Amino acid sequence: MRIRLPEHYTILITRAGHQPIALQFRPWPVVLALGILASLPIAWVASLVYSNGQLSQRNQSLTETANEVLTELDSLNAEVQDLQERAGLPNGEPSPPPAQIESQGGIAGEVEAETLFSLAQSRLPRLSSQIQSEVRPALEETLAEEEAREEAFPSAKPIRGEVEVSSEFGLRPNPFSGRSYEFHNGIDFRGAIGTPIYATAKGVVVKAVQSGGYGKHVVIDHGYGYETLYAHLSKIDVEVGDRVQRGKVIGALGNTGRSSGPHLHYSIYRKGQAVNPRYYLRFDQDP
Repeated sequence: MRIRLPEHYTILITRAGHQPIALQFRPWPVVLALGILASLPIAWVASLVYSNGQLSQRNQSLTETANEVLTELDSLNAEVQDLQERAGLPNGEPSPPPAQIESQGGIAGEVEAETLFSLAQSRLPRLSSQIQSEVRPALEETLAEEEAREEAFPSAKPIRGEVEVSSEFGLRPNPFSGRSYEFHNGIDFRGAIGTPIYATAKGVVVKAVQSGGYGKHVVIDHGYGYETLYAHLSKIDVEVGDRVQRGKVIGALGNTGRSSGPHLHYSIYRKGQAVNPRYYLRFDQDP
């Protein structure tokens, strides 16, 4: 059986010696109003909890983003230190860990996102200034020096294409008598007379003459303690003082001087001492 509320209530308020006061009201509006008033605190609490959850999630996201930014800054700082080392500059002080700060009691816990972003903002100008004013100029100078050293390194072949080595560096039987040994201070490349001979690196011609056992020969000073010798040429196409690039034709293969047949004698000297060209030549690299 359903319970039905009366359509209206009547309340009598009486006082001795006075006329009674009658109050009439309908129950549904009162119940509805009471229900709304009762639900307001619950809705407010729910809204507050939801807002706090949203704020916490936002703060967590900001903190993660800030940590990612600072991690990237740490990586950039490490790259800068590597470049400083390559450029010969002293390294700066390492940066603190991204998500920690120091306090009087030691290492504190997680830092607020705003603090992390502030730290990132303060570090960026310093890194940028360091790169522009210190690292970049020194690195450009270092790279230019490395490029110049590479250009001066006698690594190319003095003859293009396939080459035939007829005598290696080191002790060998005397090619004229065969009854004794001599120290051969270079590599001999067999070829046809007139085959172009190329400079194996950038340098300055310091000798271009015909004399002694080398016959017509050229010596190039490449700097950094390196010189190369090209001997037994049939002709010389450069003069003393000429600046040559790697691949410049300096003469032609021949059979002049103390030679047992047409070939190029090629030597490399490092700080005045003959070294084995095998350690320098890239036989797959034409000049």
